[in-house]
Parts: sequence; structure tokens; C-alpha cells
Amino acid sequence: MYEKFKKHITYYFFLLLILLSGLTLTFLASPRLVLQTLIVFVTVVFYIILGISHHFINHDLTVKIMVEYVLIGLFGISIVFFMIMGGII
Repeated sequence: MYEKFKKHITYYFFLLLILLSGLTLTFLASPRLVLQTLIVFVTVVFYIILGISHHFINHDLTVKIMVEYVLIGLFGISIVFFMIMGGII
């Protein structure tokens, strides 16, 4: 388990960086809904690109993995969208 984590530590670092940056920027842009939506969209695009490129580099990219990243990204966008519309963010 540790060897697998160690092998992909760079991927996990950039994933954490992308998600924390997106979350922080979303909270900082709080009163501006359009800017929040744009930040969330860009964060999800980077998440999808990072995930797909990671699997491409490791030679285990399949259509199923690509669809999974896109669906998880869309799920994240929908969660944040409903939080914004509900006034939580």
C-alpha cells in the first residue's frame, strides 16, 4: 500500500493542490456567483485533465476511467451549484 502511495505521491500532491485551491478561491469569491461558478468549473476541468493524464501516463487509461472522471466532475459541479443556489456558500 505504501509503495503504491509513494509511487503516485506527485499525482496526489497536485490533486490536493487543485482541489484546495478551487475550494479556497470559491470561498473568497463568495458574493460573486458568476465568479464562483467559473472557479468551480475550472477546478473540475483541471481535476479531469489531471486524472486522465495520470492514467494515460501510467498506461491504464480506459473509456470507463474517462467517463468516471467526467461523471465525478459533473457531480461535484452539481453539488456546488446547489450549495450556491441554497445560499450555503
